[in-house]
Amino acid sequence: MTILKCSAHNCYYNKDSLCSKGAINVEGADARYADDTACESFRDQKEDSATNAADSGCGCETINIDCKAHNCTYNEHCKCTAASINVSGDNAHRCCDTKCDTFSCKC
Repeated sequence: MTILKCSAHNCYYNKDSLCSKGAINVEGADARYADDTACESFRDQKEDSATNAADSGCGCETINIDCKAHNCTYNEHCKCTAASINVSGDNAHRCCDTKCDTFSCKC
């Protein structure tokens, strides 16, 4: 599993820069740059503010990552093989406001 650090603090699953979802999906099938990727699993915490604290669980340092960024050096059979990644999205309110900073194009 990959170590994940996440700066999308508006995400329902973000707990102290860790993810409580258990597994995430990174999109960007035709990505050539990190800005062409996104965390497809992002969910705005404001949409679930009443249940956020109770239902979203605790953050995990390691996580399974399904990756649709086929041009990424770390993508092997749609799985991320990087030892660690950073997902950014400081002011994100939609998944397209996030990105995988670790993306490295093999093109």
